[in-house]
Amino acid sequence: MSSAGPISSAASMKSYYLKSEPQASVTLRYMANGLNAAAYESFQSPDTHPPPHIGFDLEWKPNFRPGTPENPIAVIQIAYQTASYVIHVREMRHLPDGLVEILENPRIVKVGVGIQNDAKKLYRDLRVSLNSCVDLSLFVKCVDSGLFAERLDRYANVPFSSSPPAEPPSLPPNCPPWEFYNSETFLGPHFSRLFRGPYSTSIGLARLSEIYEGLVLTKGKITRSNWDAELTPAQITYAALDAYAGSIVYTHLTRLFNLLESTKRPKRKYYAFDCIRGTLYNCCGDDRRTLPGEQMEDTELVHFENVHTHRTFHPVEEEIALHLQGVGTDQPRGFVAWNPSNPEYDPGPMPPKKTPEEKEAMRKQRQKRRDEKRKEEEAQNEGIESITEVGTLRNGNPSVNHTAVSDVPRPKGMLGPNRGHAPKPMTYAPIRNRPATSALAIKPAPLSRPSAKPDMNDINTSMKALRISQTPGALPSSTTTAPNPQGSNHQTHGPRRQRKRKPHSQISQDVRG
Repeated sequence: MSSAGPISSAASMKSYYLKSEPQASVTLRYMANGLNAAAYESFQSPDTHPPPHIGFDLEWKPNFRPGTPENPIAVIQIAYQTASYVIHVREMRHLPDGLVEILENPRIVKVGVGIQNDAKKLYRDLRVSLNSCVDLSLFVKCVDSGLFAERLDRYANVPFSSSPPAEPPSLPPNCPPWEFYNSETFLGPHFSRLFRGPYSTSIGLARLSEIYEGLVLTKGKITRSNWDAELTPAQITYAALDAYAGSIVYTHLTRLFNLLESTKRPKRKYYAFDCIRGTLYNCCGDDRRTLPGEQMEDTELVHFENVHTHRTFHPVEEEIALHLQGVGTDQPRGFVAWNPSNPEYDPGPMPPKKTPEEKEAMRKQRQKRRDEKRKEEEAQNEGIESITEVGTLRNGNPSVNHTAVSDVPRPKGMLGPNRGHAPKPMTYAPIRNRPATSALAIKPAPLSRPSAKPDMNDINTSMKALRISQTPGALPSSTTTAPNPQGSNHQTHGPRRQRKRKPHSQISQDVRG
């Protein structure tokens, strides 16, 4: 498969498969220079040029054996603007030039859903720190909660509640709890919100891309495919769309972020972080209510000691080195452990917490459903075995009614590799169903142990007979004497017949004749 040129397109996206290290180095070096130039424009004109960002994701071969470690990273996906690059690092001996600079540059924002785990795995496998990361699942909750509180964008027509109820309405009788706790009666104005509930609950990228961009991501067996081998077009399309979807969702959320007042915007530390040497820390300018990647103002920097008192755009290598040490331009407090929480977030009305008795009752119900399902599957398996008709043995060969086996459909939910399909016809009857016969009842004779010191006379005699039998005109093989593995003194088949030796001259005449 060619590794150059666009592979597929979704909307305006162009995806590129990079599996050759030289080509990937040239492409990513050009991309790194462009991103650094965009970061410098954002540094000079932050009002008109937002900080550059890329969609980021990882793929690796799944491990289906529990208790075994994960396989190493096979594919790194990065998407910038309308281009998405699928970098097959498993096919390369070294990381391509420019890739590490893009990932470690704190001026370039990396976005994705559940990006915390990917950032840690990136350092474990490749020893690369991922800086200026944004978890889209947390960022969308911060923005959506702020828009709802200010009744902006899609919530402009939602009325403010005159006075919140002192106590939430109780569950009416004969009403399913899940249906009631998600109804407008219980939620009130929060019923129209897109996202509510606990802050730490993750939201999938497929849902975000479909809501904000109308882009449908199909995820199925391809996510559990082999990413170590050369990628197929379906794998390339899936990997490219995953990174591209994160990039365009973040672009949409930044527009919604700018609709909020400067004092109502969420702080960076609520949704952004740095992963330095495998540990998560607060992002640069953690208390600022601006987008990650924007530089601090001079008036903010003078309040801290041992930091640069003026905004400075350092070279990329120097900025990365300072940032990894915790003394970068936007790191006035050094390293502070990141805690994914947001005290300003409103989760909306929450269902009452379950009592220990209710939790125990739910656990028993789940266990009862599992037991019933297992019994049903066992009954279905027994029904299939009872339908199988095994014929009687004829002349030692089993006969099976294949029609009775192959025509029976396999019930759904049945255990086994052929789940949901008809079982393969049996070639032989199971041993437990075969009638006992004399052929099967014969026990093999126990093997006798050879003597520790074989008789050398027998060996010499056998070797001579073997040489004679291999020459033209020799006696038939039935007349040759086979060696006795039990020794000369042990007779297993009656007395041995002593052969009369021929003179050497007569043996030569027999060979010539």
